[in-house]
Amino acid sequence: MELTLQLGIVAAFVQAAAFALYSRNIFLDKAQPNTSTWSLWTFLTLLNASSYWLMTADLAKYALPIISAVATIGTFGTSLIMGKFKRMDPYELLVLAIGMMAGFVWWWYQSAIYANLIVVAAVAIAFIPLYRGVWKNSALEKPLPWCMWTIAYGMLTIVVCLRWNDQYQDIVYPVSMFFLHLAVGLLTLRKAPSTERGLY
Repeated sequence: MELTLQLGIVAAFVQAAAFALYSRNIFLDKAQPNTSTWSLWTFLTLLNASSYWLMTADLAKYALPIISAVATIGTFGTSLIMGKFKRMDPYELLVLAIGMMAGFVWWWYQSAIYANLIVVAAVAIAFIPLYRGVWKNSALEKPLPWCMWTIAYGMLTIVVCLRWNDQYQDIVYPVSMFFLHLAVGLLTLRKAPSTERGLY
């Protein structure tokens, strides 16, 4: 097995481990996920994984988004079981509509590339409610899972660069997700009360 494929698979395992830790934190009431945001991500990551898979046709690149989609469903289910679900507000419904538009674009134009780029934009918009919540209270999230997700997307970015084939659209997803997750991780490190500190 070539090195870049191994790196892509390791990135997927790091992604899965971060989701496992995050779900554990939900059960222990150490994380308070924005369930409406996670419900949006459930739909969007499924669309992203399938479109990125078809767009790249490269296991080293699409292993992580496939794992991410499956794990996102699990995290959403965990949040639902723990009773953290809440009604979506108009802003979050707009993000969901953008995701549905991506699906329509894919169906209409038969273009996984267009669909994937729209989904990446929708996922980025879906992060905003999370940023707002963590900005107000950094203790809502723990840094370690977000740092692990950042590392996983950093590894995927390296894989895409090493397996470069002049398809610039392949790099948009991992780079965007790297910075989106990094921002959450940094926000969790802001002045939390000492009793609420902790990496995980």
